[in-house]
Amino acid sequence: MSWIGAIILLSVLVFVHEMGHLLAGLAVGIKAEAFSIGFGPILFKKEIKGIDFRFSLIPFGGYCKFKGEISEDGNVEEGDFLNMSPLKRIIVYFAGPFFNYLFAFLLLTILVSLPSKIDLYSPTVAVFRDGKYMHSKSGMTLAYEYGIQSGDTITAINGIKVESDNDILKTINDEAIQKAAEEIVFSIDRNGEAINITIPSVEMLKALSGERVLGLYFGDDLIIKNVIADSAASEAGLMAGDKIIAINGISANNIADFRPIVMDNASQKINITVIRNGEEITREAIPRPVSSKTIGTYGSLGVEFDSTPMRVEKVDGIPFPKSIPEAFKETGNYIVSYINGLKLLFTGKLSVRENLGGPVRIIQISSQVISVDIEYRLRTILSFTATISLILFLMNLLPLPVVDGGMIVFSFIELIMRRPIDRKVLTKIQAVGAAFLITLAIFITINDITQLFK
Repeated sequence: MSWIGAIILLSVLVFVHEMGHLLAGLAVGIKAEAFSIGFGPILFKKEIKGIDFRFSLIPFGGYCKFKGEISEDGNVEEGDFLNMSPLKRIIVYFAGPFFNYLFAFLLLTILVSLPSKIDLYSPTVAVFRDGKYMHSKSGMTLAYEYGIQSGDTITAINGIKVESDNDILKTINDEAIQKAAEEIVFSIDRNGEAINITIPSVEMLKALSGERVLGLYFGDDLIIKNVIADSAASEAGLMAGDKIIAINGISANNIADFRPIVMDNASQKINITVIRNGEEITREAIPRPVSSKTIGTYGSLGVEFDSTPMRVEKVDGIPFPKSIPEAFKETGNYIVSYINGLKLLFTGKLSVRENLGGPVRIIQISSQVISVDIEYRLRTILSFTATISLILFLMNLLPLPVVDGGMIVFSFIELIMRRPIDRKVLTKIQAVGAAFLITLAIFITINDITQLFK
């Protein structure tokens, strides 16, 4: 069901975009012939006021077709889209992306008006040495590589004081993406000694984009909250309330001490020492093997730990109309982040293969967003949908042939020259642009599917 919801979400964004084109075209007197959500074979259609409204098979986009929008032989007739003034065409081309912006703005206005609560955890970290132990990509984590250690307390990022996990992650994001800082300096208290650890922003951005794993973990003090029925833990006699203090005789102070030993010992006996009612008890357990496409086979104990926050912060929603400037600020932050991300892709600092995604990736992530805990679901869906809508706003304004931004450029050229570009030439440029975009779409889709099955 989550995949169906994801496709609906993408279709809504396409509908908003194409409706912008349609309404703008009708407003300036251009006749619309068809309005479709999706491409390919038509599943359903209904004519309303001379416009053929369609729902097509492939839900990865859509279109609004105006009369005379494309002229293969270079001839245009009265009332054709290409025969309209450049200014009218600019309005129509811009309206699609602009509606995506307005939709995102509306969603963010709602989002910032909602009250929320944030679980804040201590800035003392557990550090995993390998991403696979966080059920992510295998390989040395960024924090471990640069020398951050379990038990370190992060006190500042680039000189900005931090007091919780939320402060740390927000400040890293602001410094690396919003401010485009060259490096991220962690001020750390390690057993009473103040030290600084510097990580280049280009490496931090790889962690923020998911290209590699940061490796920091907050919370979880190894007190068992729940034991899954018929699991290795239940078979070993572990109980809710047990505090794990050692595994195979090795002291376990945090999740990063505990989880690697369990995961590396599938079907192998391990000894787990716990404190139960003030008494030290050791139990023998055999982690059950679990298969994963990402990290292969690993051992699972079947316990859930009690993650008690340092404090819970209640955030009041911002009432209307004060929510309007706040939403405007949020859209600006999203846009700056995305533009900086594009710069990093084009300069090769971030991997195109790892970070460039299309409809398949959007639907995959959307399905995960829709599946989050109900307590956070509405906020997560609003935030994610606003982000994708703003991405559509920006991507469609890129000055590439066929997309809205490229057609705006051609229309501006005609406006300045005060004469139309040769329609045959324009059609050839559009054909080349379409071929490029189709090739890019195929590459992105193959890449999305490859990432999906990794």
